[in-house]
Amino acid sequence: MIDNKIELELVPMAPAAAAPKPPAAPAAPGALPVPPAAAPAGPMATGLLAKLHEQRVEFTGTGAEYFRVWIVNTLLTLATLGVYSAWAKRRKARWFARHTLLAGDSFDFHGDPRRILAGRVLALALLVCYGHAFEWSKGAGIAMLIVLYACGPMLFAGAQRFKLGNTSWRGVRFGFQASAPTTYLSCLPLLVAWTFVSVGAGLGLHPVLLGVAGLALSLLFPLAHGWLKRFQHRHARYGTLQFDFELPVRAFYGLYLRLIGVGLLAGLAAGVITAIGAGALKAAAASGPASQLAIFAPLATMGVAWVIGWPVYIARLQKLIWDNTRLSGGIEFAYELPALRLFKTLMGHGLLTVLTLGLYWPFLAVRIARLRVEGMTVLSDEPLDTLVVKSGRGHGRGAAGDGVADAFGLDIGW
Repeated sequence: MIDNKIELELVPMAPAAAAPKPPAAPAAPGALPVPPAAAPAGPMATGLLAKLHEQRVEFTGTGAEYFRVWIVNTLLTLATLGVYSAWAKRRKARWFARHTLLAGDSFDFHGDPRRILAGRVLALALLVCYGHAFEWSKGAGIAMLIVLYACGPMLFAGAQRFKLGNTSWRGVRFGFQASAPTTYLSCLPLLVAWTFVSVGAGLGLHPVLLGVAGLALSLLFPLAHGWLKRFQHRHARYGTLQFDFELPVRAFYGLYLRLIGVGLLAGLAAGVITAIGAGALKAAAASGPASQLAIFAPLATMGVAWVIGWPVYIARLQKLIWDNTRLSGGIEFAYELPALRLFKTLMGHGLLTVLTLGLYWPFLAVRIARLRVEGMTVLSDEPLDTLVVKSGRGHGRGAAGDGVADAFGLDIGW
């Protein structure tokens, strides 16, 4: 394992010697000059330029292999009352990284499980305090809210620094670095939107005021999400190469409008099914089952909306983000995740997961990972084998932020 504090230079492979061209025949007097032959078609275009070289990312893991990792992780985590979960997280991240290949070389993960464990202890303490602070007293709730807003953005940045700083490809680590003002400006809007409803209810705000403020925050949510993604990508690096991200605001709003449309259609379908079921039960004079159906209907609506909406949302979000991401050195990205294939995978293999009481989950996780990973294509002006990269200076610290992100259910993945 190569420490990222050491200056490392990847020496480019010597290009193959070009065959000597025969001398051109002299043109006949008065003949028109012949234009040079056009370059062969095929470069993929993305962003501003057409790239000559494209390399698709591969995933080589299988469900059977990951099942062995998953079952050991699960049993040891249960046997140690959760203490082993930090080592399980490292084993899982390393397994997925080492089965992800770009240009024939795999990624790797180097996270220290002791730091992960410390982060999870802190995350558990914050989660308990956040969940019960307003039950203790309004003053305790406000104090906890101040702590969350003061520490949350820095913990979020720490989670990015930990994940990227402990991920490497070809011996060179990724990294993340952002100033404190940029971190707060990028993370606070989404953090406020995420906590507003629960905090407002805890403070006893009037339902009308809570609804109006919630609506305003909902209208600003796509913009806040775009700021967060720009923060994640623009401050990331690979060695000394810097990532960049152009924020397409209109595209983020379009994504959420589509998601709302899918949710409305799913709600309509679930409502029709519920109405038909309630009518049939009423005709059969079964008031008890009808009342149970009324309770179950909202849950069914949420389930249908998630199953239909999540694949569409993930597919379009990943394409939107990566198609607008650049890496210095003439590198761009193209992403294509078929939403229909993801939907079929969730439906078919998700049903198997339910029927096997969760034992099929590793196979489902691998299938989703393969779809998401192999949707990525790296585009470059020169072959990746000729890329010269020096390792950046930095440390993969920030496991506390990574633990907090896991505990609060924040998806900070790329």
